Amino acid sequence: MLSPVYLLLLLGGILLLVTLGRVVVRGGAKGTDWELETAFIRLDFPPEHRAVAQQLAAGLAEVVGMKIKQLTPDHNLAQIAAWASDQIYAKDLITLFVVAFNVRCDSSTTFRALVEKVAEKKATDGRKTAV
Repeated sequence: MLSPVYLLLLLGGILLLVTLGRVVVRGGAKGTDWELETAFIRLDFPPEHRAVAQQLAAGLAEVVGMKIKQLTPDHNLAQIAAWASDQIYAKDLITLFVVAFNVRCDSSTTFRALVEKVAEKKATDGRKTAV
């Protein structure tokens, strides 16, 4: 049988390993919460467009990264595309919005106009579904 001193040392060692293991071995880094990072844009839109503005900004943030913090409603798609570290063209963003939301836009379309188009499209799609 182990003496109480050895038993105490053994339990102390196990406790130390468990504690240090949690400090040394941390979980992998979690991705950036783009919804949180783009919440600022909601303040520039009326209440009925805020959710759409934040959703679109979060999607654009996946492409342009932290430069999304520069976004204002008056930026156009060409300006936003220029923020991307990987070369991306406004036409790529336009194609994305056509496919994802079925809205027409061009490189001079402002973020505000895009939000309005997508919000209107979602509202009309919602009415069609309700009927």
